[in-house]
Amino acid sequence: MSEPPIPPPLRDALLRTLRNEPAAWPPLTAADVQTLALHGVAPLVYASARCPELRGEAMRAAAIEPLRLIDLRAVLTALAARGVDTLIVKGSALAYDVYEAPELRPRSDTDLLIAREARAAAREVFLGNGYSERLTSGDEHGVRQVAYSRVDSFGVEHVYDVHWDIANAAMFADVLRFEELRARAVPLPAIDPHAFGPSHADALLHACVHRVVHHHGDEKVIWLCDLERLRKRMTDEEHERFWRLAAERRVLSICRRSIEEAEVWFGAFERGRAERWLTRDELQQDEFSRAYLDRRLSYGRETWINLRALTWRDRAQRVWQLAFPPRAFMRQSFPRALPGTLPWLYVYRGVRGVARLFRRAGARA
Repeated sequence: MSEPPIPPPLRDALLRTLRNEPAAWPPLTAADVQTLALHGVAPLVYASARCPELRGEAMRAAAIEPLRLIDLRAVLTALAARGVDTLIVKGSALAYDVYEAPELRPRSDTDLLIAREARAAAREVFLGNGYSERLTSGDEHGVRQVAYSRVDSFGVEHVYDVHWDIANAAMFADVLRFEELRARAVPLPAIDPHAFGPSHADALLHACVHRVVHHHGDEKVIWLCDLERLRKRMTDEEHERFWRLAAERRVLSICRRSIEEAEVWFGAFERGRAERWLTRDELQQDEFSRAYLDRRLSYGRETWINLRALTWRDRAQRVWQLAFPPRAFMRQSFPRALPGTLPWLYVYRGVRGVARLFRRAGARA
């Protein structure tokens, strides 16, 4: 699902604000506020430009953040007690690492990365501490995460996306593995003395891959802010490590596209360009992952690309799981269905799924 585009009257003001340049903000409509909130930049803009219409969004983010931190610390303690080694990734790690204050980086959940073999133990921890597990479609090779949630005494919902691979897509699941990320991890003392997140080079690679593979290059502005803030904090050695890792893992084109789109907003950053660190042969290498840069990529082609990354046995298993998800998931998907209609619902879902294969990946429903 793509975010709504930034209206032209706001785009110039937002661009200047994010570049720390003087900006003339017009009065904001309710639709403008919603758009900036959906792009995740409302608190960031308010902190810089003090647009009065954004005060409510900024105050909500600031009020929720301490409650989110208390809950996260409790979760990390419980996981550690159960022997589950955990990395904080994506928005929550960046909020406490590269932003001036964590409430400036809004997010709807907290992403954690664990080893594949730690899934059962992590599940026991969350369920034993009052969290509910959200049902998935049962597609083990296409859904490599599970969400747990609970509502605290203040009415705030805390959602944790627990991942065991960095991407759901089979082609990218092993681009960065938990064990290597953990070996290069950096401390996040503002969260907890024992909290860790990926190194800046690893976090940048993950962010570049995530916005293209999971969101098909969606121009959500806060994700581009993440890229820019990471890049500005990286040393030359870290930039070189990032680009060499991107080339080695065959995701160089995806990373270059993400960096180029960030530079549209924030300007060129020559020290962080691939051309400075890689040879011509490395820059021109063939990458099958380049298919994800095609804006016309269909769900059918995307599915086939990821089936090819699996063994024949896993391909058969995934096709079966796509066709026949668990009954509980079907009942959740069709809550008003009459008893006895389940077989027909599977048929309906299958027909709908076949039709979806011809749609452009990432297109709005």
